[in-house]
Amino acid sequence: MSDTKISEISDEARKRIKKIVAFHYGFTPKDNDIEWIDGMLRNNYAVCHEQQILRELADNNIGNALLKHRDRIGSIQFEKIWREKDMFRYLTFASMCFRAGIPAGTIGLCRTAIESGLRGRLAEKLARKENISDSELPEAILKWLKKLEKDETLAGLIKRTEEEEVITEREIEDAFQTLKFKEQQSRKILDKFIHGNIVWMVNFATTRKDIGVIGAKDKLEEYKIIFGGEIDQLAIKVLEATYKIAGILYYENI
Repeated sequence: MSDTKISEISDEARKRIKKIVAFHYGFTPKDNDIEWIDGMLRNNYAVCHEQQILRELADNNIGNALLKHRDRIGSIQFEKIWREKDMFRYLTFASMCFRAGIPAGTIGLCRTAIESGLRGRLAEKLARKENISDSELPEAILKWLKKLEKDETLAGLIKRTEEEEVITEREIEDAFQTLKFKEQQSRKILDKFIHGNIVWMVNFATTRKDIGVIGAKDKLEEYKIIFGGEIDQLAIKVLEATYKIAGILYYENI
């Protein structure tokens, strides 16, 4: 086991982290947040310590957006929802992937979280419309989850949730507003990335900004480099959008 010890973060490193976070993630972290994460991670990531701090700061900033609901409904109710709803389990895994530097895992799990959240919330809504007792509610929800298995596509679930006034397609698209690509719906963007369509993904990246690669040995390598360089930024935006959708589904109407 290595005896390498990392000293407390320097002022130079703190300034560098602030600059990078502001440029890539759109906010400026506070000194005490950097110091807290630095202390938590110190001696765990000797090689990638600063990169890990950057990821933790970005992920924490996204998660903190839901804390306004905790202040409004109380910690007990907030934590109960977070603990019991499957969507938040997948969101937790997605966040873990991002912090660990696995952006493709983040995107895939966010897609799963959205589908799970829509299906679960829709089943709850349909079950409650039956005017049954609280004790019978879990069985009724399970019954509807089984019925909703036929809605295998995300598009089908979005249509049903809009019909039942759970969430609108417009609200979902607004959550992904920074990911527009030739006016295509966000769910198609997620599907393309999940299925590894590298040509589509590079077109997505290069349409949004001017990207060039110097030194690639061939066009295929150039495509792989562009994709690898853009997927981290996509992952954080998808994670942020998924948190917004989770807030609409489970917290905003309490």
